[in-house]
Amino acid sequence: MRSEPMIATFTIAARDPATQTYAVLTASNFLAVGALVPWIDARGGIVVTQSFAHPESAALALENLRHDTPLKRVLESFLEDDPIAKKRQVGLMNRHGECMLYDGPDCTPAIESMQGENFFVCGNMLVGGTIEAMAKAYTDALRHGLELGDAMLRAMLAGQQHGGDYRGKLAAAMLMKRPGAGYMGSSDTLVDLRVDASAHPLAELRDLYSLFKLYNPHHFDHSMIPEAQLSPADNKLLASLLALLKHSDQIPHEPEQVLELLERHNLAGNYDINKQRFSSLLFSEGHALLRLLRV
Repeated sequence: MRSEPMIATFTIAARDPATQTYAVLTASNFLAVGALVPWIDARGGIVVTQSFAHPESAALALENLRHDTPLKRVLESFLEDDPIAKKRQVGLMNRHGECMLYDGPDCTPAIESMQGENFFVCGNMLVGGTIEAMAKAYTDALRHGLELGDAMLRAMLAGQQHGGDYRGKLAAAMLMKRPGAGYMGSSDTLVDLRVDASAHPLAELRDLYSLFKLYNPHHFDHSMIPEAQLSPADNKLLASLLALLKHSDQIPHEPEQVLELLERHNLAGNYDINKQRFSSLLFSEGHALLRLLRV
């Protein structure tokens, strides 16, 4: 019998009750981990399936969550008639933020999981203590006012710093859903970002999320800063961004030229031509765009 590779992974799943946003961030020394581990129904909840992922059961579990099936029964259905149930790790969250976790006793240690208010963290084949470090980083980040995605990234980076998957790093992914929040309101998928293979998957995922903010500023709290009030550091960053977007040292200065350049790159939401103001996101997230443009 051919054996399938296990997905040794560390993951955080969370819900923002204020916006009804559900999110999963995951990382592993496993190619394209985002294709198998995170499952979300924006009107039902979250399923995380790892160690030996089970996409078919995950899809059924989401359907059960959407119909308000009790979590205990959802988990039983996930695991029943499964010859390798003891090798699986499963995390469930319903639309009320209630969680249920299962750590198969035959998963490769360290096997860890923890839940809190509207979130859970879980992992296997870990350096011991990884999950506790992630949970603390996440709750601390929320307490300091970070938005959901940034708080979850803070948790994942804390997990990586603690040790994470003891075999190393390869892939990471972020999936976020909210009713009607997808492209032009055509779906529930707000964010679907993946780093399928990289020496620095979480760092690259963080940069991708920064780019998502720049392309979608309407989804994030930010301020508009008058050009006359930009700091020297802000002006330097803005000049670098405009030069790289234009592929020229001739930086546009006229408002119409700036708007045209930003429109060409789908970044016009970060500029108010009428009052000549720039989004604060350009300066908090712009270094990620610079790293991409300089490759």
